[in-house]
Amino acid sequence: MTRFIPAQIASWTGGILLQTPEHQTQTDRFYRGISTDSRKLLGGEIFLALRGERFDGHDFTQEAIEKGAGMLILDERSEEAMKLYHKLLRGQDVPDLLLVEDTLDAYQRVAEGYRQTLLATVIGITGSVGKTTTRRMIATVIGEQLRCHETEDNKNNQIGLPLTLLEAVDQDQVIVAELGMDRPGEIGVLSEVAHPDIAVVTAIGYSHAAQLGTREAILAEKTDIIKGMKPNGLILLNGQDEYLTEWAKQAAPTRAIWRVSNEALTTDEIPDSPVFWAEDVEVDCQQTKFRLRASLDPSLQHEVVIPAPGNHLVRAALFALASAYFLGLDMDQAVAGCAKFKNTGGRLRLIETPQHILIDDSYNASPESVSTALDTLTLVAGERRAIACIGGMRELGNYQSELHRQIGQKIAGLNLAAVYLIGEEAKDILAGMQEAGSAIACAHFESSEDAANALLPELKTGDVVLLKGSRFYEVEKIAKAILAAEE
Repeated sequence: MTRFIPAQIASWTGGILLQTPEHQTQTDRFYRGISTDSRKLLGGEIFLALRGERFDGHDFTQEAIEKGAGMLILDERSEEAMKLYHKLLRGQDVPDLLLVEDTLDAYQRVAEGYRQTLLATVIGITGSVGKTTTRRMIATVIGEQLRCHETEDNKNNQIGLPLTLLEAVDQDQVIVAELGMDRPGEIGVLSEVAHPDIAVVTAIGYSHAAQLGTREAILAEKTDIIKGMKPNGLILLNGQDEYLTEWAKQAAPTRAIWRVSNEALTTDEIPDSPVFWAEDVEVDCQQTKFRLRASLDPSLQHEVVIPAPGNHLVRAALFALASAYFLGLDMDQAVAGCAKFKNTGGRLRLIETPQHILIDDSYNASPESVSTALDTLTLVAGERRAIACIGGMRELGNYQSELHRQIGQKIAGLNLAAVYLIGEEAKDILAGMQEAGSAIACAHFESSEDAANALLPELKTGDVVLLKGSRFYEVEKIAKAILAAEE
């Protein structure tokens, strides 16, 4: 059970601790946890009031008191803080108060302080694409031998990462945490909260180009994951990413950098950067297979089997196996762990029905992930009819039109029966298909509901349907419509 003591919380946050005389004399006083949600608060826990765009946690201070909060962490300028402070001066019984300048910063400082008390190895994962798949693969592989705690769902931002750390317990041996961003500068902040022992950077793509502007700026943001690392920490990079390769050349003399690759790489380019790579890659509609190799250990040769299709899974497995090797784990067991991998909802998940195969990759979309999804579609379909339902990609800034056109040009070279495009941005996919002289039947729709209504009458038994798009377009509604029609 987690136990926070008053002086500890005050020290981590730099806040002002105010207590009743009775509480001050309780030398064994502690709090059982910390919560930012008054609905989930348990008696004796700390309630920390966060402010968001559509809510203010300070509005729920009284509810937290009624639920038996042991401490309240509040903005020192808030009306609630002033009211409780005056009650304390009048000798009334109130929970312990910790007044801080910024409650979000305080939350992160508590998480950082708690992380420093844990003996667990922290593996931090960032990148433009593939974070969640890589996180799930690492947790699955390492979880075969060590007690592993990982980020839940998509809790990888300035609030989610601290929550991930604070939900860990002393018994956890490894924490696998995603580091995501909404605004520039956030990866460095999160790194200084998590202090990763192993930092994984999956790729430098175009996601967040709208906020960051250029791929060089995206590279700088993602590689900021090393900001909170110890000097002897390990950096694991995608060795096939040209931006990360150039960055590694500069960083290698002072940092331990290992690279992973879906094909053999020379170590001459970065002499002190070992490579884990895949040979004899085979992908079919049921599984992905490859042989694991490593430059630092020629004897390391294992047949790896992943029970899902996709070349992108090879790199995720290599990140996991390299992490396991660095941690000194049994590699036979680590390889066996890959066979237990399962995709999370909305990420290249195969749904087989009596009439169709759906490839649900509706969680989100970037140029890299759309390309991967299209390759998976053609692979799974084989001789069957392949249909792509693709929503527009967002947050691509000045690259938006060009990248959508490139997807259209790629589609033109595939053996697809039909393409259903959704959203304003996707009009450029159609333009790219037309520029490439595509003869594939293609229709454009404003919404996923409209696309579903047009698609359902055209479906044939045995069709393989890909569902891919930015969250904004809710492409998963097409899957629900298909499944409902089959009931």
